[in-house]
Amino acid sequence: MLYSYGGKGEQKEGYHMSQSSLPSLRIIFFSNQLPAVVNAVIEGLQALGQQVPLLVTTAGPRRRPNQNYHQIVAHAPHDLDVLVTNHIDRLPTLLRSLEPDVIFTAGFPWRLPPALLELPRLGCINAHPALLPKYRGPDPLFWQLMNGEKQTGLTIHRMDADFDTGPILVQRAVDIAEDDDIDSIFAKLLPLGMPMLPLALASVARGDPGIPQPAEGSYAPIPTEADRHLDWNRSATELRNQVRAWGSMGAFAEISGKPFLVRRARVVSPPLAGQPGVLLDNSEGGLLVQTGHDALLIQDFEEVV
Repeated sequence: MLYSYGGKGEQKEGYHMSQSSLPSLRIIFFSNQLPAVVNAVIEGLQALGQQVPLLVTTAGPRRRPNQNYHQIVAHAPHDLDVLVTNHIDRLPTLLRSLEPDVIFTAGFPWRLPPALLELPRLGCINAHPALLPKYRGPDPLFWQLMNGEKQTGLTIHRMDADFDTGPILVQRAVDIAEDDDIDSIFAKLLPLGMPMLPLALASVARGDPGIPQPAEGSYAPIPTEADRHLDWNRSATELRNQVRAWGSMGAFAEISGKPFLVRRARVVSPPLAGQPGVLLDNSEGGLLVQTGHDALLIQDFEEVV
C-alpha cells in the first residue's frame, strides 16, 4: 500500500499500530550516511524490536569516495559488527550465514548484485530522499534545491536491479522552506523517516509487493565541477538555488576578478541594473552582484586564496 503524506496525528497513529504488530526481523543495514544518522536508524530499528546483526559501510566507488566510514566505525555501537567493503560481489557469500530477513539500505552508493538482492527472505528495501519516481539517482536533494522545488520527501521502496525503480512501500512529503539549503533539508528527513520504518517493515513482513513505479521518472546525477560555478548570466533566483544546493560546501564565484566561495545569498531587485557579474555594492550586508535578471546579495562568503 502506498502511504501518502498526512498530518502529524495520522502519522503517529500509523506508527503505533504498526509497531504493536511488527514481528522481530533480522535486518542487515547498509549505509554511508553521517554516523549520527546511522546510529539513530539502528537505535530506531532496535526500539521496534528488530535485530541488527551487521552494519555494512564502504569507502565508496572511486568517482564517489566517501570518508564517512571512518567515523561510522569509530562511533558504531560496541556490540554491533561493522563490515567495511568495496567488494560488493563478495557479500552474498559473506552474509548468507547471517540468514537475514531484510537488507535495508540508506545512502549506500553501490548497486546490489542480483545474488544479494535475492539473499534476504523478505527482500531488500531502500530509503530514498525524494518523492519517487522523481529524482532517482545518487544526488536527489542537490537537484531538488537546484531546480527550486517547493517540496521533497522520503520514499521507502523495494529494490530491484536498477537504482530507485522498485515498488513503493511508504512515501512521505515535506515542504522545502524558502531559507532551506541542502544541510537544513537533510536534517528534516530523519524525523520524517523514523515513523515510516515500522510501516515499511510491516508491509514487508506481510509480503506486500508495493506499488509499482511508472517507467518514466527524472534522474539526479552526481553534480559536476561545472555545476559548482556561478554563471552571472543566469537569473538571481537560479543562482540562489545553486548556492542552496551546495550549502555549507559553498559554490564558486568570480567577482571583480577574484574567486569566492559562496554559502548563502538572497535575491534583490537593484535600483539600477548593470552588466551581469558587475559588483554593484560591497557593504556590511554583503556583496551585491548583478545577474542576468535581478541581483544576488551574497551574505556568507570567503575569498579563495
